[in-house]
Parts: sequence; structure tokens; C-alpha cells
Amino acid sequence: MRKIRIGAYSLRVFMVIAIGLVAFSVNCPAEQFKFADWVGIEETDPATNIKSRQIGTVAKDGISTLWLADLDAGGDNIELTIKSSEKIASVYFSYRIDRVDTLVIRSAIKGCESHCLKDSIPKKGELFKTMKRGLRMQFEYDTYPDIAQKPMFSLRGFSKAYRWLLSK
Repeated sequence: MRKIRIGAYSLRVFMVIAIGLVAFSVNCPAEQFKFADWVGIEETDPATNIKSRQIGTVAKDGISTLWLADLDAGGDNIELTIKSSEKIASVYFSYRIDRVDTLVIRSAIKGCESHCLKDSIPKKGELFKTMKRGLRMQFEYDTYPDIAQKPMFSLRGFSKAYRWLLSK
């Protein structure tokens, strides 16, 4: 008797999950592509039927993510966004690729209710050329209460993801 109840209950739970997945996939027309440690997301805006793309990766610290989006398709810049689960205090970030002596400091705009920093970077600039050749990239920014975050991002798969981001 007990096995029949558990089986019927499991079947109901499975059906609810399956129906939820079908309903969610209909309402969210996004495709996801994997490029080693990077992921590409392509979404279609249902109102305008315009496709947007972004690529991103997760840091080894588990609280930071790095996203690149081509907001002005055909334009000269890419939007770089560092997101954190912690509240960000600084209005700048610095980065270093492969522990090279060059430390670059950039001012940024706070967004996402102080959980992200955004900056506009030239598509054909040195940053993306260096990222294509690099293995890892370390950022630094400050969070409340005065804690320096130093997330490390893998650049494995970045070249393919970046080509996909810029392709039509």
C-alpha cells in the first residue's frame, strides 16, 4: 500500500515539474551555447523580435560573474559587466591578465542596485586582444563593508565565445 502512495505521489511531482518546464520554455525564448568555461546566451525580444547576445563566465570565488554584451550591434563598443552577490562599494575596477605587471584601472558605472559595475570597452581594443591570448583574468573591486574582492576568471573558450558574440 505504501509503495502505491509513493509511486502515485512521485508521478504527480514529475508531471508538475514537466508541465512547469514546458510552460517556462515557451515563455523564455533564449538559447544557450557552451564555449569551454564561457557561455553564450541569445535571446529574442518578443515585442520587437530583435535578437540580443551576451557571453559570460563565473569566477572561482563563486560570488562574481563577468558578462560581455554587444548592445549597439554594429557599433564600436562592448559593454563589460561585473556582477557580484555582494553589494559593491567602489565606482572603479582593476584587472590583470595572466599576472602580467600591467594593472589597468577603469572607472565604471554602478548598476543592478549596486550589485554590478558596467563599462563600455572598444571592440578592437587591447583588452580583448589580450584576453584572447590569456589564460586567466583577475579583477579587483570593493564591496561593503570595505572588503576587496579579487575574483579570478578563466579565459578558456573566450576566443570562440567572443567570435560568436560579434557574429551576426
